[in-house]
Amino acid sequence: MSIQKPEPSGDERYLQRFIASIGIFLILASQLLVFSKPVTEDTLYPPYMTATLLGMMFFGLSFFIRPTPAWKKISLWFAPSRKVFWVTIAIALSVLTAVSISQYMAFTRVNYIPILIIWVLGGVAYLYAFSGDNDLDVHAIRSWLKEYRTEIGIIIAIMAMGAVFRLVHLGSIPKVMDGDEGLIGIFAQTTTSGKLANPFALWENIGAMYLQAMNLMFELFGISLFSLRLLPALGGILAIPCIYLFARQIGGPRIALLAAFMLAASHAHIHFSRIASVAYIQGTWLVPLELYFLLSGLEKRNSFRTALGGVLLGMHFTVYFTAQIMLGVLLIFTFITMIGYRSWFKPATGPALAFWGGFVLMFLPELNFIVKFPNEFLARFASDGTFQSGWLQQQMAMTGQSAFAVLFERVVHAFLSLIYYPSLDFYGSSIPVLSVISTTFFLLGLLITLIHIREPKYLLLNGYFWGVTVAVGVFAIPPSADTYRMLMAVPPAFIMASIGLDAALGTLYVRWNNSRGAYVLGAGIIMTGLLIFNVWTYFGDFAGKCRYGGDITARFASYLGAYARTVDRDASIYLLSDAQYFYGSHASTDFLSLQHPITNFPDSVESIDVIIGDVIVASPARLEELEIWAREHPGGVLKSEYDCNNEILLSYIVP
Repeated sequence: MSIQKPEPSGDERYLQRFIASIGIFLILASQLLVFSKPVTEDTLYPPYMTATLLGMMFFGLSFFIRPTPAWKKISLWFAPSRKVFWVTIAIALSVLTAVSISQYMAFTRVNYIPILIIWVLGGVAYLYAFSGDNDLDVHAIRSWLKEYRTEIGIIIAIMAMGAVFRLVHLGSIPKVMDGDEGLIGIFAQTTTSGKLANPFALWENIGAMYLQAMNLMFELFGISLFSLRLLPALGGILAIPCIYLFARQIGGPRIALLAAFMLAASHAHIHFSRIASVAYIQGTWLVPLELYFLLSGLEKRNSFRTALGGVLLGMHFTVYFTAQIMLGVLLIFTFITMIGYRSWFKPATGPALAFWGGFVLMFLPELNFIVKFPNEFLARFASDGTFQSGWLQQQMAMTGQSAFAVLFERVVHAFLSLIYYPSLDFYGSSIPVLSVISTTFFLLGLLITLIHIREPKYLLLNGYFWGVTVAVGVFAIPPSADTYRMLMAVPPAFIMASIGLDAALGTLYVRWNNSRGAYVLGAGIIMTGLLIFNVWTYFGDFAGKCRYGGDITARFASYLGAYARTVDRDASIYLLSDAQYFYGSHASTDFLSLQHPITNFPDSVESIDVIIGDVIVASPARLEELEIWAREHPGGVLKSEYDCNNEILLSYIVP
């Protein structure tokens, strides 16, 4: 037997809904707050129980609302529109999330799942407010799928190709890991307790929720290079349909498919999808998706789309600080369109407000953390910031240039890092991010979009590209890091390159409308050439050539960790160390070894005190020393590890 609240038939439903909502919210809030306090065994009246009882009273009272004239009259006072009601619910849930987070952190509570559910429900309630009352039309969906089945099939095929490039041998290409990958992997494992258990916390501007998702991969697949790199790989794959959606909104299906193909085949995007040390890869799918919903919503005057874009931007802050850059870009874009594009912006004012409302709603819990721990929010700026680190003042003193001249050169350097400088940092490729061919079409597309910048969609595209470029140039150091930081600008660059390719074929009168076969042939040859070049660049010229991971010291640390993982946990490991090679120099050793203890031994191997089963490891500088000692103490197992053709590690299991 089910007990249901009587269904109101008239205006009294407004009052009933209002009273019931208050009751539910009070019960929910009190239970979350109760859970934030330590449990006391002899307590007969738990904290916040008054709010619980009050909520139950309100909810029970809603059952007694009847369709009488008096109740109808009172109900008219509580008759907000559907949109106002659900936005109010969303705001209440967001505020409750922020308050609960503060309480949980005070008690160092580690299970934040209830709060996450409330946070997500707040976003859902906000989107529902703008969704309309129409039910899901299955027939309309089938018709849509049938109409666009060819286009959908092509983008799925491109995604499949991109997935192969990003997933094949993910745990062994690159073979080693750098120190930052190891550090991220280790911190991801600490998210089950302490500050990083809070999903809205930040570590080096990486969101704790992202680190928690990475730790979930460890739980599912074990702690390994594959599981560490799986989230970046999935982010790289998701970037393909997301750039397609944004590019389609700007230039139509041809531009979208070309851009998606270029991104799927990009050697730089493939590489950074296969390592965990650079979290910028997640911005290559989140930002295009956010901008797609924003632009399509503004153009279609659809508040649901823009609200979804704002919600995604707010959630983006729990991943990486690329959200901070896009927040600045979109604030400037909104201001420019509001002032300089009045005729276009005025009818879209409502959708624009829906976007920013969705952002604030989802960002509020994160803002609560930032206010309490501002140093965590400014961590990267303090260490790698142009202004905060004192780098700008030093450059001005060294060169005698003005601040403007120094920063202008930095912006130019950031731009050239995309098309000219080799991709060395966190990579090791002698090829720029964009190849010669894609750079050619990118420059053509850049010019075209600048010519048409009076169109809001091209203004947004340029804001996306130049906003990232200026942010990298003006606010970040060192300049050598520009090549991987400009990964954020790769999606708009490929959209521009697609526009440039389409225009170049058009100037040769190879146009889709009147020369479809020639257009497909020309574009197909160019795309095939780009595919072959990029696959060769990464899997032929780079993979297996021992360029990734930094210098030989960093690569040795990775080999040391991988070897230590194979050693019995009860055995002691002694490293014949020196000032260059020693345990503790890189976190990759601890991650790969599952934090197997290793003892540095800078003295002569002759003085080492070992027992049967212990392991002695020699760094590159002391290989010969261990080899001689092993010959003098035969019977053990001597094993060498090679970095390409160079012996990098020698181990000996004591007999």
